[in-house]
Amino acid sequence: MAFNPIDVEMVKDSTDIVSTIGRYVELKRSGTSWKGLCPFHRDKTASFFVSPPRNTWKCFGCGEGGDVISFLMKHKNLSFLEVIEELAEENGITIDRSNAPNRSSQLSKGLFDVVAEAQKFYQRCFSEPVGTEARDYLNNRLIDEGTLELGIGYAPGENSLLSHLRGLNFSISVMSEAGLVITDRGNPYDRFRKRLTFPIRDRRGRVVSFGARGFGDAVPKYLNGPETSIYKKGSFLYGYSTAQKGARDSGRAILVEGYFDHARLLSIGYSGTVATSGTALTEKQARNLKGMSDNILICYDGDSAGSKAAVKAAETLLSQGAYPLIIKLPQGMDPDDFVRERGSEEFEKLINSALDPVSFCISLLGGRMPDGPGRIQIAQRLLEVVASSSNPLVEEDLQRKVERLTGYSRTALAKSGESIREKKLPFERRTNVNRRSGEIGSGDRGILRAITAGGLFDAELIRFLKDDDMISKQASAILAAFRKQLEQGYSRPVFGELEEEIAGDCADIVGILESVNSEEITALKSYVEKKRREIPRRRQLRRGLSEADSEEKAMTLEELSDGVIHEN
Repeated sequence: MAFNPIDVEMVKDSTDIVSTIGRYVELKRSGTSWKGLCPFHRDKTASFFVSPPRNTWKCFGCGEGGDVISFLMKHKNLSFLEVIEELAEENGITIDRSNAPNRSSQLSKGLFDVVAEAQKFYQRCFSEPVGTEARDYLNNRLIDEGTLELGIGYAPGENSLLSHLRGLNFSISVMSEAGLVITDRGNPYDRFRKRLTFPIRDRRGRVVSFGARGFGDAVPKYLNGPETSIYKKGSFLYGYSTAQKGARDSGRAILVEGYFDHARLLSIGYSGTVATSGTALTEKQARNLKGMSDNILICYDGDSAGSKAAVKAAETLLSQGAYPLIIKLPQGMDPDDFVRERGSEEFEKLINSALDPVSFCISLLGGRMPDGPGRIQIAQRLLEVVASSSNPLVEEDLQRKVERLTGYSRTALAKSGESIREKKLPFERRTNVNRRSGEIGSGDRGILRAITAGGLFDAELIRFLKDDDMISKQASAILAAFRKQLEQGYSRPVFGELEEEIAGDCADIVGILESVNSEEITALKSYVEKKRREIPRRRQLRRGLSEADSEEKAMTLEELSDGVIHEN
């Protein structure tokens, strides 16, 4: 989806960067700028500056910077699309979504409206006489909804919601699309009946669906809304929209499985808590979680199923570059049970003794390794966990723990780990392991920042670079998009004409560097020619020597001898 670039510029120009960022950072005037403590690292010296004349922000402590769009994307973990929509709404600007079908846009608005009305209805029912059973149930579980303000509601029976929404002229088709009603042989009825309801919100805080808990012997005990055009289960974490600030303030994020685990930890002050709502953690959820804090704690149920799920969640987080720790609960207890029975001080002790994924796996064996084939099987499983990591430093740290805990040599573990890692990689990465999809590395990011220094295209550098000079596919796509805009006559990147996936990364690239001098350009070209072109080419030639015939081998050796380049 692309926006009209004129609308995007109008949104940026209409947004007061100081007042917008000032909602999240306490700013004080400093000359023509404003300064405060950076929200993206543990800043103690007020190294975060906002410049109204330039409409930019910059932290001289951690190096982050950009415009109001990139700030909101990073601070609230929103997409480029979501930020533009939010700012446009705040400023009363109607934006032209040039590639977005009108019907789809209208349908989404209708779904948000009907779900919001359902939330009001459920909350009202919770506080009225019809919600007595629901209030008593929460009281018995020592959950104070009035204090926590989670938006918990109550869905009565007898198609009450259906009747209410009909009275507001919502169509059955919209209710069905939103997952609020089910139609059986032409007869619609409420999806949630005689259940507590938990609103599931998107990153902007809008209700998109519900989870529901039955009473007594209700089957199923928990019931979640279906996927809709505004609710994708693998994209949302329960409690995320409010947990971001709590995670930043406390310096940690806690992942639990259920609604009541979430409510219990919130009640004792752990405001950076989110829940998966009973589903396996997805890569997108893991990225959102990593965006909340570098210090991530997994706190799942203390039974066998919970332990296995915790390890799988840890592997997913490792794959996204995080280094999670796992809280080990006593057998048969969940976070809600533990806090209710043993209190917040004991839970804090568990947090302080949380284990890395490898040590957690060993703890499930009672802390002792078996001998013989059993030891080999466990070592291989531990290496699978280690190989999940996309961060080489985290991987190295965990592999050392495997070496220490299993007694196997680093050489043997490295060989086994390489084999496991190869099996984990998708085919396209096995055939070209140096080209990573997804995250843009610091080298690629530095090159892209150089070609857009000062917010303008460096035409000479862009024409010099080839798409294959980039290591990640995302960086290659951004370079190609910049080249296309340059060829179309643009002198600067136009965000509104970029694909949403690309625009999101560009906000942390364009204009971050104020300028690049001629010496730096020369050094950059030299780096690209040597490190990213010549050395990989020579390595490829050497790999082909073993399979070459005598004539090919002679030609290859001659080519390799043509100039000496040290590969370091």
